[in-house]
Amino acid sequence: MAIIGTFGSFTAARLGIYASQASLNLTGNNIANINTKGYTRQRLDLVSLHSDGNIRYANSYNLDIGYGVLAEGTSQLRDPFMDIRYRNEQSSVGAYEARLDGLKQLSNILDEVGDGDGDFGVIEYQFNDLIQQLQILSRNANDDTSDTNVRSSCESLVQLFNDYANALVTAKDTITDKLKEQVGSVNTILTQIRDLNEQIREAGIYGDNALELRDHRNLLIDELSTYIKVDVRYDMEKIDEFNSVERLNISIAGTGNPPIKLIQGIYGTQLTMPEMTPMRNPKYDPSLPTSNRYISQDSTPGNFKYTDNIQAALKDADGKAITNDAEGQDLIRNIKGFETGIPDDNMYGRGPAGTAEKYLDANDAPTNDPDQAKPVNNAVKKADDNRLWMGLEALTDRKGKVMKEEGNIDSQPVDLSDTVLFGSLQAYRELITEEGEFSSEQDIAFDKDASIKRGIPYYQHALDALARKFAETMNKANEPKFAGYETEFIDDGKGNKVEVYKLDPPGKCDLETGDNLGDLIQKIAKEKNITDDEAKLYLRRTDLSDLPEDLREELKIVQEKHLSPTGLDHGIKKMAGGNLFSTRGDSDDDGTDPADPTKGSQITAANISIAKSWSTGEVRIRCFKENTDGLDHSTDNSNVNHMISLMGEKLEYAPKDVVSDAASDKKYFNGTFQEMLNNTNHILATDQKTSTTLYNGYTSRALALDNDRQSVSGVDLNEEATSMMMYQKSYAAACQLMTTLDSMLDKLINGTIR
Repeated sequence: MAIIGTFGSFTAARLGIYASQASLNLTGNNIANINTKGYTRQRLDLVSLHSDGNIRYANSYNLDIGYGVLAEGTSQLRDPFMDIRYRNEQSSVGAYEARLDGLKQLSNILDEVGDGDGDFGVIEYQFNDLIQQLQILSRNANDDTSDTNVRSSCESLVQLFNDYANALVTAKDTITDKLKEQVGSVNTILTQIRDLNEQIREAGIYGDNALELRDHRNLLIDELSTYIKVDVRYDMEKIDEFNSVERLNISIAGTGNPPIKLIQGIYGTQLTMPEMTPMRNPKYDPSLPTSNRYISQDSTPGNFKYTDNIQAALKDADGKAITNDAEGQDLIRNIKGFETGIPDDNMYGRGPAGTAEKYLDANDAPTNDPDQAKPVNNAVKKADDNRLWMGLEALTDRKGKVMKEEGNIDSQPVDLSDTVLFGSLQAYRELITEEGEFSSEQDIAFDKDASIKRGIPYYQHALDALARKFAETMNKANEPKFAGYETEFIDDGKGNKVEVYKLDPPGKCDLETGDNLGDLIQKIAKEKNITDDEAKLYLRRTDLSDLPEDLREELKIVQEKHLSPTGLDHGIKKMAGGNLFSTRGDSDDDGTDPADPTKGSQITAANISIAKSWSTGEVRIRCFKENTDGLDHSTDNSNVNHMISLMGEKLEYAPKDVVSDAASDKKYFNGTFQEMLNNTNHILATDQKTSTTLYNGYTSRALALDNDRQSVSGVDLNEEATSMMMYQKSYAAACQLMTTLDSMLDKLINGTIR
């Protein structure tokens, strides 16, 4: 256009005043919010007002000048790429912060450095005390006081094992509660982001950028990124034929295409972690062509592709996804272009290296029906087999309406795998579930790195391995040695295995002792009309009043000659040895069945106890190593010395010694009891040190990235003061322009008349 009209200059000056005034107001708002958390620096979007029309009459002397400045709106100074980098780093910070939290709880329990007397650890010190008491017993063989001192030392050791095991269970439950709390926090954040999206969307429809709401939303996304590694993207949502608004989409990072969605515009989901959940199928493999339930729309005749993505599935006339089962194949044959190449058999779930069924039923058979799947513990306190599987509900809006996916299909719930999350949620989950070298084949099927991830269960198993190896070694060293008779185990009718003499056949006298217990037992069995095994239990009884006097006197003679005069719990002389440790303090059961050592509730750190017979004095540490006559007066200390040597002997530890379904049966450590304890502490210390180093590194990088982010989006007082002076001068200049134009027009109009 030509040069602006005379009064058009006033418009340019007026717009300049407006723009400067608005800029000053916005600068004041920035300064006022300099300490507001999450506030993003705002700026005024100024554009030059210019007409695109062409003048009717023009010549080379007319100048093309605009009409001034327009303030189109306000925007934020924010770098999306910096946000992505910062949030990715925050996921690592959250993961290692959570891991350190758990490891510190473990170190408070297991880290023994300097906790015991003389700079020894607590259990370390007790092992040393036990060795010292055994050495005293070695110098005083068969001394009751020395035996009692050894037992007292073992009682302290057993109590420490019990306390440590209980403390680990408490730590596990505490972290489980923390995980549940974080799941609740994530759900609150997701709900708030969804609701903010709705408010921002509504404001956008009416042309408002809702910058303050965006700041609040960005703060929530930053917080969410510490719990879960997220991928944040923006696209345009079409409102009608002519209008669209910006839409925020948040998904779990690294979950493929399409990704697992957390937020899509005004729709959001919720994390679920029920206490009971369907048992997953470790062989489920959706990546295999034959492990997907739908025929892909991308398929061509003779070249079929399968998909588990319902949005990408081929649809029938009603919009229903066509599966690759027999019925689905019949439908496909009727679709033009799919007349040939249809597989004849039902390929659904027939993948050679996996199945399409996600769950296992009560018979461990694959199924896709979660109602048919067997329930398993998922987040139950005190449960040893928690899997801590999580899921996502369908995407819904604030009113509960389910989002429609492509093809007008309702959004579906999603089962999350063991490894899909990254952040504090995953770190806490692994602390509660991962068993390291003790992992089963199933654990490794769900997570290929399970055998190198160590959580609380690993340290529980390691402590169990130490307690069991110690108890088994000491019990074996104190196995009964008898003068004249071998022993056998029989059932006492209460489910307990009891050790008694292995009797000679009736009528055959034992040449060494001159006794025939077989005849005596047969007499008792006949008298009481019971079995021989039941009669053998009379060898252990102190109350013989139900027997005839002759049998009672004969049995008392045998007991006095061969058995301890008190209790007779094992049917052996107390000097001859017996179990020192058991699974309960009220029995001598060491958790093994002599007929089948794999059966029974075996000794763990939580249940290791002093055997009843040892605690009551009916059994003592066997001082002699081989059969010896005159046991009560023997000074043979060979077996005590053998026990002392066992305390320093290097023993092998294998996962299957403690966890029957462990994938590996190879030894993972070879050393003494104390070295095994120190190795466990060393692994914990190394893991803690590594996690601390990584946490510090990620924290430093996150802080540096946040500083870089703040250099762009944060409010700088110096910059704002400079801008304020600049806008003040531009405001004054615009006002001066208005005054000058007024003076010029006054001269032109009023001065020209004269």
